[in-house]
Amino acid sequence: MKRTLQDWANLAEIIGNAAIIISLVFVGLQISDNTREMRSAAAHNATVALQAWYVEVGTNEQAAQVFRKGMSDPTTLSKDEALQFLMNVHSALIAYQSVYFLGTEGTLDASLNQAMFATMGASVTTPGFKWYWRQRSNAFTPEFQDFVEQIIESDTEGGSEIYR
Repeated sequence: MKRTLQDWANLAEIIGNAAIIISLVFVGLQISDNTREMRSAAAHNATVALQAWYVEVGTNEQAAQVFRKGMSDPTTLSKDEALQFLMNVHSALIAYQSVYFLGTEGTLDASLNQAMFATMGASVTTPGFKWYWRQRSNAFTPEFQDFVEQIIESDTEGGSEIYR
């Protein structure tokens, strides 16, 4: 059976279309892997930011004293201490906001997200956090503001005795 030029052209077109489909599947798989890796890196960076904050407050005696003093009674802070306390808490809340959004979009594992916010629940009932939140809540997205307000309203004191 002799093939015509048209038969060979049709066969080439079928092979070419199959190659395009295989290429698109391969690219799709690569994009999926890349997206997973990017999400993993974003989750890692968010948790590292909180870890760095904890290390700084936990290993710097002066920062720890100002933080504890500010959490228990912010009215006793000097102007410089009040600024330091405000910036310190703000730094942590920026990291928590990142964690919040990574959790809501599904990038951060739900149980890890919940565990991270359990630590926040220990501080939101303190006078110092409330003092901070009155001044700085508008620096955050409305969604995160609502989330923090829900934690405040839940009135949990899990671990807040450390700040007294």
